[in-house]
Amino acid sequence: MTLAKMKFAIDDGSTNVKISWIDKGVIQSITSPNSFRKDWKSAALLNNSKIFNYQIGATKYTFDATSDKALPTTHVAYQYDDLNLLSVHHALLQTGMKPGPISILVTLPIIEYYNAEDCQKNETNIERKKQNLMRDISLNKGELFEIIDIEVLPESLPAVLTTLMDSGVNEFTKSLVIDCGGTTLDMGVIVGEFEDVSAVYGNPEIGVSMVTDAVRKALAAADSDASYLVANELIKRRKDRDFVDDVINDVSKVDWVLGKIEDKITELGAAVAYEAKTFTKNPNRVYLVGGGALLIEQAIRDVYPSLGDKVILVPSPQEALSREICCYHAADEITETDVAVA
Repeated sequence: MTLAKMKFAIDDGSTNVKISWIDKGVIQSITSPNSFRKDWKSAALLNNSKIFNYQIGATKYTFDATSDKALPTTHVAYQYDDLNLLSVHHALLQTGMKPGPISILVTLPIIEYYNAEDCQKNETNIERKKQNLMRDISLNKGELFEIIDIEVLPESLPAVLTTLMDSGVNEFTKSLVIDCGGTTLDMGVIVGEFEDVSAVYGNPEIGVSMVTDAVRKALAAADSDASYLVANELIKRRKDRDFVDDVINDVSKVDWVLGKIEDKITELGAAVAYEAKTFTKNPNRVYLVGGGALLIEQAIRDVYPSLGDKVILVPSPQEALSREICCYHAADEITETDVAVA
């Protein structure tokens, strides 16, 4: 029987895959963006440029950061399809660790992990996720990691494990966790230091993809067709004028594109704030995690004005989930002073 040499905690979101692992007693983390298209790339002209050409069954895929033909991952079905398998294996290769047999902890959105009617685990979806990641995949002229064991966990809530335990909450404190990801909005109410999870909620129609899709359309109208990865980078670096000018070809529409970005960010924030207030009217604390946390932070502060600094943006919110899962499942391997984030 093959034994796993390493364990990786993986938050395999639709926009980015976040991986954390323990290396020599220190926690390491990386974020790997998803941008794949069909067919293979030709060999790079520069020797130091790495080409990632994959094959699943009879279908060939390649990682392509800038192609406007990049396949969409902003849908819940991504959790069970070729693109999820590609994204996880591609992200593993970005860790710099030597490929070999491994075990992984991966995530599912709350609405996929739990049954809506009784909040119990959806064993069908959990098994479906496992089987998807156990499928065969190959890398042309390269070696992949061998996944031999998979555990599936719910998204968002574990991202605040350490934060809650260090925050001095009492056994009656209600903490609302808001995870705004690329595709879904996940929320949960935690009682005390994880004594209980009193409610969970997910919405597959609200996520950063609302902004990304609008930005791609705006870029196309400005003669600047772009991949999802480039569109997301523009959202993050929208105040960097040099980067903006490099991405947008039609200089007469630069301000118009930036205006579209800000309008959609406002719309996203309003949508998340409305859902949060409807789900939990008066929590004692609010924790923001996920890739969209920075975009919605002000809207959440505005909708819970009496909480003040008890609305908390978790450090490195995009990597928080993988990092916390890694820490929780390897608590005996590291000490608090050992922890470093790569």
